[in-house]
Amino acid sequence: MIYYLSIISFFISLVLTFLFWKIGERYNIYDLATEDPLKIHKKSVSCLGGLAMILAMGIVFFLKMILENNFNWQILGIMLGAFLIFLLGFIDDLKWRDKFRIKRIYKFIFLVLFSGLSALIIFKVGIGIGLILSFGLIFILINAINYQDGMDGVAGATVIISLIAFSFLALSFGNNLALLISLVSGSVILGFLVFNFPPAKIFMGDSGAYFLGFILAVLTLIFSKPYSIPVVLGLVFILGLPLFDGTIIKTKSDFE
Repeated sequence: MIYYLSIISFFISLVLTFLFWKIGERYNIYDLATEDPLKIHKKSVSCLGGLAMILAMGIVFFLKMILENNFNWQILGIMLGAFLIFLLGFIDDLKWRDKFRIKRIYKFIFLVLFSGLSALIIFKVGIGIGLILSFGLIFILINAINYQDGMDGVAGATVIISLIAFSFLALSFGNNLALLISLVSGSVILGFLVFNFPPAKIFMGDSGAYFLGFILAVLTLIFSKPYSIPVVLGLVFILGLPLFDGTIIKTKSDFE
């Protein structure tokens, strides 16, 4: 069932990404070309890719519960937490409309608040080993992935590499929830990347970057309970690429 759902996820994401690309162009919902060193595009590009990805995953998870006639609180908690994080990024994506004027200090406060709420939800549905750890991972990873989202295809491809590693880890431990999240989210990203590779027709926006960072945080928290050295080392290596890459990009932009 999981493997079939991953295939379905790809095609749903592909269709939704195409639709939101066209919607973004038609209604001028785009990411502006600016002098920001993290942005290299020369013209405005639709920024609704994150919406396409989270909707695709939500549809697939809902379809899974319907087909199996099994209501899963953990899946519901993950999607609710993901939506909160996504919503924060989506509001930031829409700043250009002049409907939202968020100063940096307020954005930081909202990041802390929404990360905390999402961490609480995840902790309440039995994922992770502590509220503080959950908050820290979510806050760090959503920002790390967001810093990478400056070049076409980079953030999505980097997350897919981590998801492949999580898939092998899930198979090794027989964790079906982690395998489901890894394969479905990976397929969703692939559907999006069809339109995001250079030259990108659509961006994931802050909303998509936050969403993917949250997914990596959830997977890390799922595997945080065994406490074994191999698992800890595995998590370090899996998260090393997005964290290192995000840190390098952020540091470089600060000094330019």
